Amino acid sequence: MTSLSKLYCAAAALASLAPIATARAQSDLQNPSRFAVEPYLAEYSFDNGGNNGGRTGIGGFGVRVMFGHSDATKTLSTFFNRARAGAFVTYTSEQKYYSTTHFGVQGDFPLFAAPTNGGWLDPFASLRAGVFHTAINRAAFGSSLPPGFNPTQNKFALTPAVGTLIPITGSIKFRGDIGDVVVFGDNTTQNFVLEGGISIGF
Repeated sequence: MTSLSKLYCAAAALASLAPIATARAQSDLQNPSRFAVEPYLAEYSFDNGGNNGGRTGIGGFGVRVMFGHSDATKTLSTFFNRARAGAFVTYTSEQKYYSTTHFGVQGDFPLFAAPTNGGWLDPFASLRAGVFHTAINRAAFGSSLPPGFNPTQNKFALTPAVGTLIPITGSIKFRGDIGDVVVFGDNTTQNFVLEGGISIGF
């Protein structure tokens, strides 16, 4: 089963827990978590750039830590109610000759003052800024390496995304994101990513 299939299965299973979320919505507003740890699976659709302009699908995993009560979020909350700030890292092991590590900081901006649809959807927009590291196996080029070949690269990446939190029970929620990892360099690329995981509040 691919990472993408696992995300779909997890989303379908967690959707059945929607009735529990209604009772959690008001409680979350009265006792919001100070921070949350969020492990997740990620499925990328990479822009190959000059490689015939196609796309490559690669799966990986990551974790983020988000803070809801900090000096950083005080500024964000001036413009977006319940805003959060934190850091993330996403890793893909070597697949189809290359591996990646994406890390940086991000801000989450809930779109409403409280969860909607009976308390079981809490949509948000997010923005991430960080470094996108790639490592390419020389075997990808056979016996002839391109001039000036560098097996590793570090480039600045900006990632706008949208998603939602779905309360499950206690301080545990399902989180799903759809984003566009814009990697800047000689050839700026857009790399779509689908993420799904669990948010555990403390």
